[in-house]
Amino acid sequence: MKNLDVSKILGSKEYPWFILFELHVDRQSAAPWFSCPPHVDFVEGVDDADHWAVEFDCGLKVAFEFLHCNKSGIVYASQPVAQHVRRHLKHWQNALRELPPEDLEPERSYTIQQFANDMPELTRLNACQLWRQGDDGNQVKIGEPTSLQDATCWQAELESHKHKQIYWISRVESPSDA
Repeated sequence: MKNLDVSKILGSKEYPWFILFELHVDRQSAAPWFSCPPHVDFVEGVDDADHWAVEFDCGLKVAFEFLHCNKSGIVYASQPVAQHVRRHLKHWQNALRELPPEDLEPERSYTIQQFANDMPELTRLNACQLWRQGDDGNQVKIGEPTSLQDATCWQAELESHKHKQIYWISRVESPSDA
């Protein structure tokens, strides 16, 4: 994981950012995880906020905003794949509250449309299925169809456990493939 320069991300039109979670951790408790000082900026009409952003080895970018007047934060990601973000934030698993996807759908669809030419992977968020074959030869789907970035990251995590299973990713061509 590497820290990103938040001052270049705030207000930038270069990255898509999708709101995914409330993080029920106060900013002082969260700060040590980032191992760098926050970027403090005024959020128009509200209050000052501490901001951090990180990029994981798989390429997923996650940003955090902690308003000084709140005891929790907001989690944004470069792809709207909540399960992927959860796997990277296991240490905060019990503090993450997913925001209702249906409430976020209009903004999510608009953002995907805006970035579709530069980031076509956003139009294929449920295009890959992770599979496992055990030493008994049985092939089993793991989880639900997801993005290629998430499936690849998940596969690497599972393979790092050094079990005897074989993992692979297949493309989901139609809903019946899922």
